[in-house]
Amino acid sequence: MTAPLTPADARGDEGQLKRDLALACRILAANGQGDSVYGHVTARLPGWDRFWMKPAWLGLEEIREEHLILVDLDGDVLAGDHPRHSEYPIHAEIMRARSDVAAVVHTHPRFSIALAARGSALHPVSHEACYFWPPDVPVLEEFTELVRTAAQGKVVARTLGPGRGMFLRNHGIATAGTDVAEACVGAILLERAAEIQLLAESGGRDVRHTPPDEALRKREQIYRPGALRSAFEYYARRLPS
Repeated sequence: MTAPLTPADARGDEGQLKRDLALACRILAANGQGDSVYGHVTARLPGWDRFWMKPAWLGLEEIREEHLILVDLDGDVLAGDHPRHSEYPIHAEIMRARSDVAAVVHTHPRFSIALAARGSALHPVSHEACYFWPPDVPVLEEFTELVRTAAQGKVVARTLGPGRGMFLRNHGIATAGTDVAEACVGAILLERAAEIQLLAESGGRDVRHTPPDEALRKREQIYRPGALRSAFEYYARRLPS
């Protein structure tokens, strides 16, 4: 097993960054977040206003390092042989607004879409929800179409605020992290939290929630430093060779 990396280490090694980015794409696909050739993941190049990105026209499960493209915050492709996704402003504007963010995931997982479409807030029904809550997980309500302009991307970034994840109603999710592992595993946690909540609420009875103080303690106990990197490497080991 690869030793866990700190966020600073992950940012400082471009080779590791690209390895993680390609792995993250395949990990997300293996964990139910694939949607044909849609969905994308980015990793900011250390010290630059540009990021490596999963290209368009390939599925998450297909991505290898040689497929990645380098894109700047204005959407110009600086390296790579594949086209970029039109929704690059999700990534560019979150990174422009948040210097702490080194990676962003945008996917279309079904349980998250279903939960947000119901108008339901994410509640601390599960351990996974406690990674995000409190505070409330924000929901983009201004529009449901694709995020193709800088102005739309700024709305996404403003809605996310300082958070780790958000729902885009009738569309999907976005998660942000200080490294690729955080953003990737965060997306898996958000979708699993949505799934568990929908299952709990389907029984027709009141659902009991974890109190805020306990939710914060659970976050500290379960998602301590290095935990998401460890989970990321676990998911990587489970991928087909």
